[in-house]
Amino acid sequence: MERKVITPRKDYIQKVQSVGFGFHENYWLENAYYAFSSDEIAAIETATQKCYEMYCQAVEACLYDEKKLDLLCIPTGVRDAIRRSWQEDDLSLYGRFDFAFVNGVPKLLEFNADTPTSLLESSIVQWQWKEEVFPQADQFNSIHEALIQSWIDIHQIYQCDQYYFASFIECEEDNITLAYILDTAIQAGLNVTEMHIRDIEYDNGSLYCGDEPINCMFKLYPWEFMFKECLEACQTEMCWIEPLWKSLMSNKAMLPILYELFPNSPYILPAYFDTDYLTSYCKKPIFSREGANIELICHGNCLEKSDGEYGKEGYIYQEFVNIPNFAGKYPVLGSWVIGGEACGLGIRESSSRITDNVANFVPHIIL
Repeated sequence: MERKVITPRKDYIQKVQSVGFGFHENYWLENAYYAFSSDEIAAIETATQKCYEMYCQAVEACLYDEKKLDLLCIPTGVRDAIRRSWQEDDLSLYGRFDFAFVNGVPKLLEFNADTPTSLLESSIVQWQWKEEVFPQADQFNSIHEALIQSWIDIHQIYQCDQYYFASFIECEEDNITLAYILDTAIQAGLNVTEMHIRDIEYDNGSLYCGDEPINCMFKLYPWEFMFKECLEACQTEMCWIEPLWKSLMSNKAMLPILYELFPNSPYILPAYFDTDYLTSYCKKPIFSREGANIELICHGNCLEKSDGEYGKEGYIYQEFVNIPNFAGKYPVLGSWVIGGEACGLGIRESSSRITDNVANFVPHIIL
């Protein structure tokens, strides 16, 4: 893995905007790129697949363990619905693992299992860059094709007449991400309706868009928010994308459980619900977004910390991993799993060890 400096395309702003990438400013960088060997990409792909399999086994280990569900902050009122969602094999569209790449081994930092972003830039935008700048090179990126195929597979099972798509549209990044996902569903042949998450109506055990009942909905809105705002609606017997069982995967309390189950995995860092076993660790809120409320402790000293509004539910403590430094930049590898299969890579880098909302996205190629 190498970070290489390069001259940006002269008209790159117009080009990234032409594919709907509206929040590129101070985020998308193409004055550098990361180059990987094919063996390194194979290692990332294998780690992604293995981590997804371990997460699925962890869900099974938690489903009927009330103490573990308490640790995961899953409300008691929705637990039976989550079990039903898993037993009925409700389908997942996507997720993103965040890895630190240490001595050629991907080390799992966390799994963005429910509402991952950086999708459009990982898929269309960096592929466009690769095709123009390095047309003879390859890239770990079949994300776009995988999304379309996953929607086809979902429709073959669910056979819904209408698929609803909702997010908190005031957020530009969410809005653009939802628009891209919705476009892939259209390309897959689905009938779609877009709506604001606040326009969903709940009545007598069912959800509605106006007068129309909702049987299947993709939501770019976290399960933990929905549990707090309308727990009854989350128990509705319908097709959710992401499914209810993803709520077990999508919070950081799963990291200590994962380590308890798979302590010998080369990808899983030691993680606990207290600091008794660690002198160097990353303190993470059970629920958080964009690197908020993180604290890095190395041998008792605070290296870095971030502010935010998270942490009310508690914290977990993950062994500190020294992310490799490239010219003052710390890259985190976002490896995508779509339809249960590893299919692409997006890299965010920061001058801080904490990857936050001011990190940059940098493209990659395979040498």
